[in-house]
Amino acid sequence: MTLSGGDIAVPAQTRLNVRQLVLLVIAMFVAMMVLTLPVAQLDRFVSRLLPDGGADLALENTAKGFFQTAHFLAYIPFAFIWGALSDRSGKRKPILLIGMSGQAVMYFLIPFIDNIWLLYAVRFIEGTFGIAVVSMLMTMALDIAPPARRGMTLGIFTMGMLLGNAAGTPLGGSLSKLDLAYPFWLGTVLLAVISTIIFFLVKEPGAQTRAYSFRRALAAFREQPRLIIPYAFSFLDRLTVGFFISTFLLLVKEVYSLDAAQAGAYLGIFLGCFALFSPLGGILSDRLGRAKPMLLGTAIYGVTLLLIGRVAPEMLYAVMAIGGLSGAILYPPSIALVGDYASPGQRGVAMGGFNLAGSTGFAIGPILFGLIADAYGLLATPLVAGALCLLAAAVAAPILLRKEGVDTVSPELQT
Repeated sequence: MTLSGGDIAVPAQTRLNVRQLVLLVIAMFVAMMVLTLPVAQLDRFVSRLLPDGGADLALENTAKGFFQTAHFLAYIPFAFIWGALSDRSGKRKPILLIGMSGQAVMYFLIPFIDNIWLLYAVRFIEGTFGIAVVSMLMTMALDIAPPARRGMTLGIFTMGMLLGNAAGTPLGGSLSKLDLAYPFWLGTVLLAVISTIIFFLVKEPGAQTRAYSFRRALAAFREQPRLIIPYAFSFLDRLTVGFFISTFLLLVKEVYSLDAAQAGAYLGIFLGCFALFSPLGGILSDRLGRAKPMLLGTAIYGVTLLLIGRVAPEMLYAVMAIGGLSGAILYPPSIALVGDYASPGQRGVAMGGFNLAGSTGFAIGPILFGLIADAYGLLATPLVAGALCLLAAAVAAPILLRKEGVDTVSPELQT
């Protein structure tokens, strides 16, 4: 019996170490919560180091935003470096523990820094460790997932990731009212606790095929050019998230006269449905193949984006719920494709590329939709976001659905 993954067929293996998966999901929840703890206090935390709080600075918003940008800039080289190291050694756990320990130390030090340029430098260093954590956790989830249940496994894993994202910002915002250092120090404690749990309870995910060299690991992109497909979907998904965390809040305030709390309720519905239905998206991709859920989810997601700002407030709740559900259907299969396409000895660097593509989209999104809003108005931003999704589905459909003339066996199953 086989399961078709668009242009992939894998045997229906069913063995899954549930205990290890639960530990990895908890670790990812904590990692994402730690990452978002400082977000709510970003303005105040950076402003204290700018001359006159940045009031007289021509690029005040840029100076504040670069605190986040410095973190993601570290992903560009280190997503591949950590991934290639893990592929060369065949070991994920040591790099994961290095990443958590380094990030914990940086989070502890950040509140003590009183120079803006040094703060950017330390934030960059923290990002180098942060991408090690995220990439290794995602790669380990791939490693333990049986091919026939890869989608379901990664759907559950995605749920933990998204719930962590949702929990971090409000918790960090509450703590920052007491002291700006508290979100960072809580992050230090959480990372220390979870790294201890991982050290004692999480096993190295089986014998991995070693790449033996950086060159062999990095050859994944030459040997499997199809990786561009999940990378493109990761970029698009994070790009549209950039719409939701930037101009969406301004749009609903202008069109629907909503306050911040009401706007947050709509976002909560979207993120909640995205998180809770991610396992469903993974299960569908195991049963129907990767292509159909990805394409259908992307198309529906695009339509819901087009409707934002153009439906009544009551209907917007349904639109946001459907948008979250469609996101849950399309995202886990895109992660599973990385495992389908990359050989076991190249999963680390392949997953690094997936994370880099997503982070690039996340960094570009707010800027892109801000420029569109300034040039054409706020109501143009969901139209562009939706059109990009529909265009992506149309372009990807013939590639994902093509069955003839393509190797249909997952790399780790080839002999």
